[in-house]
Amino acid sequence: MKKIERAIVSVFDKSGVVEFVKTLIEEFGIEILSTGGTGMLLNQNKIKFTKISDYTNSPEMFDGRIKTLHPKIEGGILYRRDFKKDVQDAEIYDIAPIDMVVCNLYQFKEAIEKPGLDIKEALELIDIGGPTMIRAAAKNYPDVIVVPSPEYYDKIIDELRKNKGAITERTRLILAHDVFTIMADYNAAIANYLQKYYNPESIFPDTLLKVYEKVQDCRYGENWDQAAAYYRDVSSKYGLHNLKQLGGKQISFNNYLDIDSCIQMLLDFGSAYYVTAILKHTSPNGIAIDKKDLLKSVQMAFSCDPLSSFGGIWGVNKELTTDIADFIINKEKIFVDVLLAPSFEPEALEILKQKQNMRILELSDFLDKKDEIYKNLEIRSTLGGILIQEYDTKPIIKEWNVVSKRKVNETEKEALIFAYKVSKWAKSNSACFAQVYNDGIYTIGIGAGQQSRVHVVKLAAQKAIEFGHKDELKNSLMGTDSFFPFPDGLEAAVEVGAKAIINPGGSMRDELIIKRADELGCALVFCGKRVFRH
Repeated sequence: MKKIERAIVSVFDKSGVVEFVKTLIEEFGIEILSTGGTGMLLNQNKIKFTKISDYTNSPEMFDGRIKTLHPKIEGGILYRRDFKKDVQDAEIYDIAPIDMVVCNLYQFKEAIEKPGLDIKEALELIDIGGPTMIRAAAKNYPDVIVVPSPEYYDKIIDELRKNKGAITERTRLILAHDVFTIMADYNAAIANYLQKYYNPESIFPDTLLKVYEKVQDCRYGENWDQAAAYYRDVSSKYGLHNLKQLGGKQISFNNYLDIDSCIQMLLDFGSAYYVTAILKHTSPNGIAIDKKDLLKSVQMAFSCDPLSSFGGIWGVNKELTTDIADFIINKEKIFVDVLLAPSFEPEALEILKQKQNMRILELSDFLDKKDEIYKNLEIRSTLGGILIQEYDTKPIIKEWNVVSKRKVNETEKEALIFAYKVSKWAKSNSACFAQVYNDGIYTIGIGAGQQSRVHVVKLAAQKAIEFGHKDELKNSLMGTDSFFPFPDGLEAAVEVGAKAIINPGGSMRDELIIKRADELGCALVFCGKRVFRH
């Protein structure tokens, strides 16, 4: 291990740098070189350092655009200490070794989020000297330690103390890797910004640049013999990594997929009512909204399919209270794998923790960030590539066109929209029967993932009957995620009691479907928007 004797310090984020540099000098006798802005801060704190301009005998130029781009700086970082020709060149050109580079970059990503920023201002935020130094230090990590963020200061000081002023090669290598990851993200942000600037109408760029950072290894993937991990998109302000786990086992690969679906369902139903979503394998098996009571919405969502709710993912859009915790813990045959809520009453949380394996996740204000969350595109992997699309966040009703002779009232309209939203979140082909009660709407039968529309309608009805909702099918309201290609799906729904059905329309046989609806006395609404989910 090589002792650190000279360091250059040039930082945009100055948090903690004064204490860090003081320790480098006072405990380890390290000589400090520094640039204008950082040097002013060190000078204000009476910390001894050498100005870069004095060290290089070259002034800062072009309004600070050139400070550290000089052979005495870059050469001092890059020359190989055990390479004879490099050592000779350093002696000839009077280049002293720089053993540590403490440097973080202009916060380009944060700055371009500010409204009204023009291209000239953005260009000035592209750091040149900083990236050059940290890349040089990372390339020459066997001889130079690079410190690219304040988060590393404590670790570096601890290691210097442990090793009498030296840093291990492993730490040098880890930080070198971090630098190139930082630069990949930094360059991606600049490239993406410029691409948006010259082609603002393009949703899908010619080159998609993303950087992902591992959050955790999963115990296994979808199945026991698959390895898996969860990564966060470092350019995204909000993601599943923002959730706070308050109890239970580690989140699994399949949990992440289900949690993602559950949160998106809650986002889609909004905050106007008390909403509960219960799902399994990313498809809902019970959703309810209540205008007054969260517990009632939980109970009604559970009633749709208690069997599938066992081991499911449960999410609510309001604070989870003690009465709900009692219902989950004490009601027979309830087993919740993951429970999500914006917050938990303290007593409710203590009750829930009786189930040691149940994963309890606090959403905090996540459900209030819909616009931020959906700024990114949806990315799905394929063999050798990815598919990209916008998230399906547009209004679920493109047009409200009652095409049947039988009309619908406002209560029925609200229930039809509810049923259509549920069918959106069930895997296609899907169908959902819904029913109205005094203060809310709930699902009574959900069918998902069938290859034909008639069979998914029959499946939804069959599940409703199996779980005690046969009577509620009478005068029920049904949504299905695409058009009826033939009348048989509509006929199957009316046969079990549906009085009104919503779908997007668009079949070449729409006129035949409308005629059949009129013959059966069923209201039929075309909303103009398909909601497939594969």
